[in-house]
Amino acid sequence: MNKWQIGPVKLANGEDAFIDAINEGQEDWRYTGRLKGKSGKWVAWGWDVKGRYMYAETDHECNLAPPPKKTVRVQLWLIVWPIGSVAVFYKESDAITNAKKHGFALIEINREVTEGEGL
Repeated sequence: MNKWQIGPVKLANGEDAFIDAINEGQEDWRYTGRLKGKSGKWVAWGWDVKGRYMYAETDHECNLAPPPKKTVRVQLWLIVWPIGSVAVFYKESDAITNAKKHGFALIEINREVTEGEGL
């Protein structure tokens, strides 16, 4: 899966760049695009699969900055059965109905989760 998408991106130094194409299956030149040079004109640029400027041997100010992490709201209900297994329900009414019949415990999860974070 690609870490960056086609469109505007930020560089490690905070400047703006633009990814024009993603070359699937390539480690080098995975992302090709452009950035504004000191003259104010767009300059062709390329980054590898890790977002590093292709010709840099060390950290470089023109490496891609990590993309912002996504945050989503999770709302679901877990029923714990007497044998210790768990069932997931996305509607509260369904969870309550099933928990009353056979459940050992009913757990509601209602929170925002950021990419890479566990529940």
